[in-house]
Amino acid sequence: MKAYLFKSPGGIDKLQLSEVNRPEVGPKEVLIRVKAIGINYAEVLSRKGQYSWAPPRPYVPGMEAAGEIVEIGSNVQGLNIGDRVIMGAQFGAYAEYMKSKAHLVYPIPEDWSWQEAAALLVNYITAWVALFKLGKTQPGDRVLIQAAAGGVGTAAVQLASKAGARVAGTASKPNKLGLIRQLGAELAINYQEDDFEKVVRQEWSAIDVCLEVVGGEVFKKSKALLAPFGRLVVTGYASIPLKKWKPWTWWPAWRDAPKAGVMEMAVGSFSLAATHIGYLTDNAEITQTIWKELLGFVLKHEIKPVIGKEYPFEQLSQAHAFMESRKSVGKVVVNMGDPINEK
Repeated sequence: MKAYLFKSPGGIDKLQLSEVNRPEVGPKEVLIRVKAIGINYAEVLSRKGQYSWAPPRPYVPGMEAAGEIVEIGSNVQGLNIGDRVIMGAQFGAYAEYMKSKAHLVYPIPEDWSWQEAAALLVNYITAWVALFKLGKTQPGDRVLIQAAAGGVGTAAVQLASKAGARVAGTASKPNKLGLIRQLGAELAINYQEDDFEKVVRQEWSAIDVCLEVVGGEVFKKSKALLAPFGRLVVTGYASIPLKKWKPWTWWPAWRDAPKAGVMEMAVGSFSLAATHIGYLTDNAEITQTIWKELLGFVLKHEIKPVIGKEYPFEQLSQAHAFMESRKSVGKVVVNMGDPINEK
């Protein structure tokens, strides 16, 4: 089968199509013919050698895809060949066929396209865990979402606003600000023109919940905005300057990493939490519970992912370049030769 076999870190030139063997399916695994792939910023970091959850190289990158089941392990129940499903895994999505554990395979809602399905899993579960499992978001809470026009950001704006929270989001361009307002944000702040900390203090005085993905000064200012009993949840470190082969980047990477001392939290009566949903994927009970909660909420409120741009499979490296340019909004999706938004 055709796949992007990742052998060494670097630029987008490291993403080259190769011929590899089709994955063999174990007793508790499922194999799909991939129809659409969701691209995640974590995969950009992984390509650059900056992602701790990446498996040993060489491997086929990609953590989520939508497709049709073509093979089922002997111990798998509740799934059938031909089912349209969403699949999550640590790696393997940048290929014509992908396999994963059966508890990370979920039916696609009837009226959803392959592309919409491929855009749901990683971003929305990350936002759900951050906002509700750790952030304990309640109706009326003042919620600040950093990088609100990205994949996790747009998901978080939709989920928090539909849950009755007051939402503020940061973004860098007029089109991005318009998008997050459209998705339910009360405040849309251009962080390139305005100091988001000053704007939030002026409008709200403080925040109850923050979903933070950037690190550095953005994290520090977000933390400073927390009201007593506020909750800040870190889901990423997009500004990380680390290059493992350049020792002079090690100190800035540590200095700017999100952190707070216990005494600092005690004085402010706030809490700091963090999540990486990849480390939850071995726990079938937790992942199934989160999926059921999320899907029920999404369907009840008629939420669908924001798809910012689509690329054909042969141009997957360009999808990486576009996401890395920070020009993207919502989810970047790669299609396996199907018409755009085919259902």
